[in-house]
Amino acid sequence: MLFIDAHAHIYPDEIADKASQSTAEFYDIGMCCDGRLKTLAEHGRRAGIEKHIVLGVAVTPGRVASINNYLMRTVALRPDLLIGFGAIHPEFPDVRGEIRRIRAGGLRGVKIHADMQKVFLDDGKVINVLQTLAEENMPAMLHMGDPRFTYSEPKRLRKALAAVPEAKVIAAHIGGWLMWEEAWRNLAELDNVWVDTSSSLYQFTPEEAAKLLRRYRPDRVIFATDYPMWDPVTERERFDALPLTETERENIGRRNIEAFLSQF
Repeated sequence: MLFIDAHAHIYPDEIADKASQSTAEFYDIGMCCDGRLKTLAEHGRRAGIEKHIVLGVAVTPGRVASINNYLMRTVALRPDLLIGFGAIHPEFPDVRGEIRRIRAGGLRGVKIHADMQKVFLDDGKVINVLQTLAEENMPAMLHMGDPRFTYSEPKRLRKALAAVPEAKVIAAHIGGWLMWEEAWRNLAELDNVWVDTSSSLYQFTPEEAAKLLRRYRPDRVIFATDYPMWDPVTERERFDALPLTETERENIGRRNIEAFLSQF
């Protein structure tokens, strides 16, 4: 069965090297790939991945529109390969208008990166974005976790979603990068949270990773690569090494994200 990758980043060819290097410096982790669409397509094909959800991150409000314009153009050219989630910044002056614009342009959700945007997930501005998304029937992909910061702590997401229980989100990095126990304790039982496997499997033995994924509901875990930080081929190999049942493997690899997207 071909997989769907629920978390990847692409950049225009002319800035891909610079954008990828900027992300590498932020995390102090080297990039495995170059951030170009052509590379994603090639490596995804080798990894047995049919489609990728490609995401935009707006570090400032002023970058929102241009990032979304690029994603809308690119997804429209490759609907066979790409599903787009646009960028939003909690301080963007017209959140509802931009959400409606990108939905009309073919994008399916938005990405919020609280650490890069330097805003707490339980801040009123983020809660406003989540409320607007719920009213407009669009989901959010949220960067989660990083011990260097407190912006995206899992407990903050729990608080935010208590204020907007109708919102639906994917909490990236199994709910909190390098904060996995705090993540599942705060998020595993919430009705409006899904988690993806991006930027996480490298930290665990296969047995440890499988145990962690099973902390969450079986329909709430989604395969993801976080290209270009990680190579889709390597991430598929890591996932295939997990001691999962065939049903678990198929659900995480494809069926759960299909069911998630079908809600919107």
